[in-house]
Amino acid sequence: MKRRYFLRGLSLAAATGLGYSVWRYWPQPGFGNPCASGLPETVRQHPLYQKIWSGIDAGKVWDCHVHLIGNGDSGRRDAPWLSPRFEGGINSLSHPLLQLQKRFFMNGACIDRQQADESAIERLIELSKEMAPGFKAMLFAFDWWHDDHGRAIAAQSAFHVPNRYAARIAQLAPAYFEWVASIHPYRPDAVDALHEAKAQGARAVKWLPQVMNIDPMAPACDRFYSACAELDMPIISHAGREFALPGHAHHLANPLRLRRALDAGVRVVVAHCATTGSDIDLDVGPQGVRRSSFELFARMMDNPHYRSHLYGDISSLPLLNHQWALPALLENAHWHGRLLNGSDYPLPGIMPLVDVGWLQRKGLLDEAAVPFLLQIKPYNPLLFDFALKRLLHSGHHYFAADIFHTRPFFVKATDVRQPSH
Repeated sequence: MKRRYFLRGLSLAAATGLGYSVWRYWPQPGFGNPCASGLPETVRQHPLYQKIWSGIDAGKVWDCHVHLIGNGDSGRRDAPWLSPRFEGGINSLSHPLLQLQKRFFMNGACIDRQQADESAIERLIELSKEMAPGFKAMLFAFDWWHDDHGRAIAAQSAFHVPNRYAARIAQLAPAYFEWVASIHPYRPDAVDALHEAKAQGARAVKWLPQVMNIDPMAPACDRFYSACAELDMPIISHAGREFALPGHAHHLANPLRLRRALDAGVRVVVAHCATTGSDIDLDVGPQGVRRSSFELFARMMDNPHYRSHLYGDISSLPLLNHQWALPALLENAHWHGRLLNGSDYPLPGIMPLVDVGWLQRKGLLDEAAVPFLLQIKPYNPLLFDFALKRLLHSGHHYFAADIFHTRPFFVKATDVRQPSH
C-alpha cells in the first residue's frame, strides 16, 4: 500500500515538474510550432510538390478529420467550451498533464491566447487557402459526455463544440469548409438532432466513445442507427485507446462493438484504423483474450459482410504512436478503396509528434522527401500531412490516390449541392 502511494506521488511530482518546465520554457526553437505564414514559392516549384498533386482531383480532396479548437472567449452562445481541468496555471497541481496537453493543442493550431476562437478559424482558413483549389477541411463538432439516461454532464466532459458552431463556421467559409455533427445516441432528442444536422449540411456524425460515454453495442443506440441508415449519414467513430483526451472506459472503443451499427445498415468510418491499444476479443467471449485493436479492425475489414459499409480513416497514422501500422496499411491494397484520408488537425502541427527522419530510416520515405517535407512542416500542417502520406511507401506500395478523394464518400448523387471553389 505504501509503495502504491509512493509511486502515485512520484508520478504526480514528475508530471508536475514536466508541466512546469514546459509551461515555463516551451516552445523552444525546433520543438514548438513556429506558426510561419506564407508558404514559400520554392515549395510550390519543387518537383515533389508536383508529384503529390499528380493524379489528384483537388475538388474531391476533403480532409475528413479536422478538430475545431477554442475556449469560448468569443462570447457567443454557440461558442466552444473547454473543461476547467485544462485551464489551471503553473501553480496548479490538479491536472498538470491536461494543462500541458492544452498548450500543445493551442500551439499546434497556432492559436492566439487572447483571441482563441477567432484565431483558430483564421488559421484554418489561411491553411486551406494554401492547398490546391477545391480542397476542403471537414470541421468536427463534439458532443458532451452523457450518462446512461442521456443527460449531458459538463463535469465529466473534456470539451464541447456545439453543432451550431461547426455549422456556422462552415457556412461562413463554404469554399474551404464542410462540417461533421456530433450527437450522443442516448440523448432523448438524438434522432431530431440528426435530422436537424442533416438539414444544415452536416456530412457525418463524430463519436469518441470513451470520452463521450457511448457504448456502440448498446440497444439504446438502435433508434439512432435506424435514422442514420435512413438518412445515409455515416458515423466516424474512434476505435482503440485514446491518448489525446481524458477518458477511462476504453473498452467502449473496441472496434467489434461497432458491428451493431454496421448490422443496422450504417456506414461506419473507424478513425485511425484502430491502430492504438488492445481490446477483448468478443468473438471468443466477454472474458476472452486481448488482441490489438488493429487486429480486430482488420478482421472486420476482411469480413465480406461489411465490405460495403465499413471504412477506416488514416488520420494520425504518421504520428509516433501509430507509425508501426503504416506498412500493413500501405501493403493491403485491397483495403485502399475503403480508406479515407484525414489529418487529425491540429495534431500534425505539434512538431515532435511526426519524425520524418525516423520514417526515412525505416524505409517508409525516400531520402529526398525529408528536406521537402521539413520545409512545409512549419508553414502548413494540413499540406504537410497530405504530402507526407502521398510520399509514404512500403517497398513499391503507396497509398492509392482515391484514398485522398474523400468527397464522393460524403456526397451522394442525390445531393444537389455543388462543391464551392
